[in-house]
Amino acid sequence: MTNGVRLNCGVALFVAALLVACHGIGSGGYTPSAAPGDASASDASAPSPLAGSACSAPKRKVPGKYLSYFAFGNVKGTTFTAVTGNDEALWALESYTKPTPTPKPTPTPKPTPTPKPTPTPKPQKLYYYYGAFATKNKQAGCAYLFTSTDGKPLHGIKFSGETAGFPNITAASNSKLIGEGPISALVISKLSAKGGSGNMTLKQKSGQAYTTGSITLVGRQEINDAMREKLRLWSFDRSP
Repeated sequence: MTNGVRLNCGVALFVAALLVACHGIGSGGYTPSAAPGDASASDASAPSPLAGSACSAPKRKVPGKYLSYFAFGNVKGTTFTAVTGNDEALWALESYTKPTPTPKPTPTPKPTPTPKPTPTPKPQKLYYYYGAFATKNKQAGCAYLFTSTDGKPLHGIKFSGETAGFPNITAASNSKLIGEGPISALVISKLSAKGGSGNMTLKQKSGQAYTTGSITLVGRQEINDAMREKLRLWSFDRSP
């Protein structure tokens, strides 16, 4: 029960389970759990780990074709600007179908070496913005934005923010990648405790226009790294 948006990580990519071998698009963040085109199960029934941050986007039925996106970027003042190029801002369109039940194999435990103790890094304080997105080609879904509270890069990547959007699917499903492309522009401004808003431009691989969309964030909570991972995994368990 994994998954997120599955694109080709350039190197092999995000658009999949955010969240491990390609630990992100380009420079980190996402981790595809399956190769593009493979079907994968998604469990979208779990509630958000944070109260009050539930997705308000319209619920989507299965089967259906739905869009997701992801972008790294930086915050200057009250504006987040995505970094485009090098697979750091991407969208994916996936076809969702009802899963076919399969018997679970009995796992064989393997001995694991005792890990060496490593120093625990100091928790990083973050802002978690949440809301929804909508595009002109009638796609819509949940959206979030993580940023550091002090403007420094998020732990594990070289950017101070990352944003993503995913369909609000409330049932288990399989998904298969059927389209993908770059995001040529994505800006979210007027960031505050009340959220923020912005716009994005999506293109096809050929460079031709695909669609445009808007992002509306309706709230913000202060969290740390550990909660960020829980929220990202929750997000991607609900997405492609």
